[in-house]
Order: sequence, then structure tokens, then C-alpha cells
Amino acid sequence: MLELYIDTIEKLMKELSEYEKKGLDTSSLRLFLKNLKTFQKLQKIEESRYGQLLSFSEKLGIIKTFLEDKKAFPRIKDVIEFANNELSLNFVDQKEARDVTIRRILNRIEETPELKEKMKIAVLNIRNQKVHKKSYNNKREQESAVSFSKWAEILRNL
Repeated sequence: MLELYIDTIEKLMKELSEYEKKGLDTSSLRLFLKNLKTFQKLQKIEESRYGQLLSFSEKLGIIKTFLEDKKAFPRIKDVIEFANNELSLNFVDQKEARDVTIRRILNRIEETPELKEKMKIAVLNIRNQKVHKKSYNNKREQESAVSFSKWAEILRNL
């Protein structure tokens, strides 16, 4: 069912491209489409979890999606701090692109599978800290807490 919605939105985006050239802002629709695709991936993962065990590469794909989540990690600096503080990866250079940094983290997890377990524990701890916080300074902190809560449930079963 979601595939039908995704296809419809993609067709709509193509039809709106002419108006984009004239100044129509479709960034919100693009973001919604990206979120819908991510949700679809997570739904498939959730369904497959009950039907079969996930391979290590599929688990890495889930971890990649987690690290790409901009609500959990709004800035590249946040991804690097998570990798350094929680996974002890000691990344120094912060001038790389987000996807390059995520790829480097995934490569380290492939080399040292124990990091996957360390990540699960770290996400659960961060979730507990953020969810049990009395008040949030801004909307971003609240979204981050909700996102970590969602990811803690997903990663717990990897």
C-alpha cells in the first residue's frame, strides 16, 4: 500500500518540476517522501524480523538508516560525537561529508562486530536519558528524544 503512495507522490513531484523552476517550494514534499520511504524500509524490516533472521548486511543497513536519521543526529558533528563518545572510534577529521563518515562507522562495525552491541547499549542509554528528561529546551531536543526512543526499540532486536 505504501508503494502506491510513494509512486503517486513521485509522479506528482515530476509534474510539479515545471512549477519548481518558476519558484514553487517543494522541499517539504520531498522531505515527506524521504520520510515515507524510510518508514517503508522500517516496516519491511519489522515484518521480516518476525519471518526470518536478518543477515549481518541487513543489520548494517538498519544501522546506516539510524545514523542517517537527522532527527537523532541533526548535524554531522552529532554523528561524530556519538561515534567517538559511545563507540570509542576516535574520529578526528570532521571535514568529511555525512555519508562518508557513516560509511567509515559502518566499516568499523564490520571489522569489529562487537561495536554493534556497544551501539545498541549506547542508544538505549541515550534514549533513557532523553526520555526521562523533565523538560526540553527546544523542539529539536524533543524530536531527538522521540527518535532515539523509536530507534532504541528497533536496534534492541538486532
